[in-house]
Order: sequence, then structure tokens, then C-alpha cells
Amino acid sequence: MPIIAKGLVSAAIIVALSELAKRHAVLSGLLAAMPLTTLLVILWVYVDTQEVTTIYQFSRAVLWALIPTALFFLAMVLSLKRGLSFWPALGVSMGVWMVGAALHLWLLGGW
Repeated sequence: MPIIAKGLVSAAIIVALSELAKRHAVLSGLLAAMPLTTLLVILWVYVDTQEVTTIYQFSRAVLWALIPTALFFLAMVLSLKRGLSFWPALGVSMGVWMVGAALHLWLLGGW
């Protein structure tokens, strides 16, 4: 599939979710938490390569990557709840995610 088509479909989903978030935070959060990006990557890789082994390896890596991702959201919720403004809360959350991601890569030998 041409890269431009992949980009347009992927961008359309992100824009739709960000617009939905302005009106329905819970619904957009649910949809954003779906593995939409992962689904797109799996589809694009499979369409381009037909390699199930690559999809398996990618899916396994994503499964373990959910831990640092959950830490990001936990840090965001706790930071905002404790009164941090948006940008510092985002910085703290990204920092927590980076530490979690580094541990993820180190433990799974992804360096």
C-alpha cells in the first residue's frame, strides 16, 4: 500500500479521535485506548509483507510495552490530581514512560 495512503488513513483516525475528545472524553479515551495504532501497524506490515512471524514478534513486544504505557497514564493522572499544571504533568509522565521504556528494552534485549 502506498505510504501516502497509509499516512492519510492513520492521520484521519488521530484527527477524528482528537475532535471526539473535545465532546466526549470518556468515549474518545476508550477508543484511543484501543490498539488503533497497533492495529494499523499490524495491517500495514501484513499487507506489505504477509509475514506472520513479524506480526507475532511485534504483538509480543507491544504486549510488554503496555507496562510503561500504563505507567505514563498513572503518572499523568496522579500529577494532575495533585495540582500540577498540564506541561509539568506531561513532562513527569514522559519521564516516567522513558524510564519504563528503557527498562522494557533492557529486560527484553531490545537495545
